[in-house]
Amino acid sequence: MPRDRPQPEPFEPSWLERSLNRYLLAGVVFMVALTVGFVGYRVREPSLRADAARTQRADYTRIGRQLFAASCAECHGENASGGGTAPTLNSKQFLSSTSDAQIHALIAGGISGTAMPAWSLDFGGTLTDEQVQQVVTYLHSLGAHAPSVPTWRQSGMAASGAGAGSAGVPGRPGTAPANKQANVTVVNVTLSDTQGLAGPMTLTVAPASVKAGKVKFVVKNAGTIVHELIVLKTSTSFDQLPVADAGDPPAPVTSGANKVSETTSVGETGDVAKGATKSVTLTLKKGSYVLVCNIAQHYGLGMRATLTVM
Repeated sequence: MPRDRPQPEPFEPSWLERSLNRYLLAGVVFMVALTVGFVGYRVREPSLRADAARTQRADYTRIGRQLFAASCAECHGENASGGGTAPTLNSKQFLSSTSDAQIHALIAGGISGTAMPAWSLDFGGTLTDEQVQQVVTYLHSLGAHAPSVPTWRQSGMAASGAGAGSAGVPGRPGTAPANKQANVTVVNVTLSDTQGLAGPMTLTVAPASVKAGKVKFVVKNAGTIVHELIVLKTSTSFDQLPVADAGDPPAPVTSGANKVSETTSVGETGDVAKGATKSVTLTLKKGSYVLVCNIAQHYGLGMRATLTVM
């Protein structure tokens, strides 16, 4: 019977064994650290999400307040407290009975048969969906301290006996404020920007439809640079007017006017300095009109809106 042949001990240097042990130990430490990190993040995640939500809500409230002042205060009053031609939105009755989604739908799509226009770009307005949500967030931020206003559906003019309708409320057709002595319909136009030529601009009009005849445009420049208002009679969509490269652009533009044609203009205000208000009264016939700021690049940056004359 053969005997087992003796085998030599395997050759493995001690330094190789030490190296392997170090890598194994480092791997174990890394896995422990990774596990602890995941557990720590999971524990902190709810508070991180809550902090992010609070920050977003604060930012939306601040931006929404600015958008409301530029686009909505003319009709709904400063801080939505009424006194204009539309309902009082800073009221306990309105804010406690209306959800974010409902307010968003009212602002985005407007209300047919009233002077409340559609503000969303999806419906021909001038605000993005995020901007509409910022206005919604601002309005609901007023709820905690909103006063009780049982007659919030009535406009300030209606409440004072001026005879204006409650624009912007279902079932209460709105009308534009009018100067009875001169039989002039008043249209409020707000021109706004936040970063001059570096950012988007807005031109808002309320009401968006009026009767044919004398119309007084009260134009407020709530922006940071000079703007203007030009009224064009055209059936072309407000955002589809062809842009021409003509004329001498004002500073700070150095080349290319980027303006639309003014051949169908029926009147304008001329330059309106920042913080200033100008007015112009025009006699308008039935038809479709587009209101623009035609200073270089301003139309392309969003300063356009539709006006319907019936």
